[in-house]
Amino acid sequence: MLLLATERACQMFTAEQYRAKAAEFRAFLTNTSRSPNETREFRDLEQTYTTLAENEEWMAVHLDKTIQRRKNNDNRTAR
Repeated sequence: MLLLATERACQMFTAEQYRAKAAEFRAFLTNTSRSPNETREFRDLEQTYTTLAENEEWMAVHLDKTIQRRKNNDNRTAR
């Protein structure tokens, strides 16, 4: 059970999944009238997920400009 929770916590969303989530919050704004606070919250959430999608897309395009995680930590230089 703990392994499943840890594995789930490490999963990354794709840009498409972030955009789908942004679209969900955008739809909440069009389906029903909302209070000003709810409207602001849904707009903020939409913007957050849109930004996450843009960041994910940037990372995919500019992978060569990022620091990569080592696959094997045993290859570190001894001190």
